[in-house]
Amino acid sequence: MARLALLVAILALILSWAAYRRSGGQLKDVWTDATRGTDLHVGSAGDSGGEGGPATVLDRQADLLKAQARLLQHRAEVAGDRNLDQVERDVAEIRRSLERSYQSSGGTAKGRWEGLDADLDRLEAQLREKSSKALASLDAAISKIRDEASEEKKDGR
Repeated sequence: MARLALLVAILALILSWAAYRRSGGQLKDVWTDATRGTDLHVGSAGDSGGEGGPATVLDRQADLLKAQARLLQHRAEVAGDRNLDQVERDVAEIRRSLERSYQSSGGTAKGRWEGLDADLDRLEAQLREKSSKALASLDAAISKIRDEASEEKKDGR
């Protein structure tokens, strides 16, 4: 019975790998996808001491830089209209992670976050609709994240 279960599991793995490859996935993406869940949550605002303290600002800045890097990784996919469903899911995950980072921030930072979240929401909707404007929205969101990270750096001094 155990051998049959092992055989079925191996066949399922082979079938899922074939489907993943067919959709354009690569082996390096498997590792990225497998480790992605812990990537953005390290050092989130809830782990730090006080509200608005240096650790919180530094944590938000780190989360912003990680989000920027993840979005940059997807630029070629959006430009080539590939894997847009996965990119959309990743943008939603980035939004949730950044929202957690900004939960305990002050009014100024929350105001900047709302603008950034609106841009990410627009990008997510355009990816869902497979709009030709998604690449421009992605570039705008990356630029806004870069600007926000430098604002956080100024706040952290």
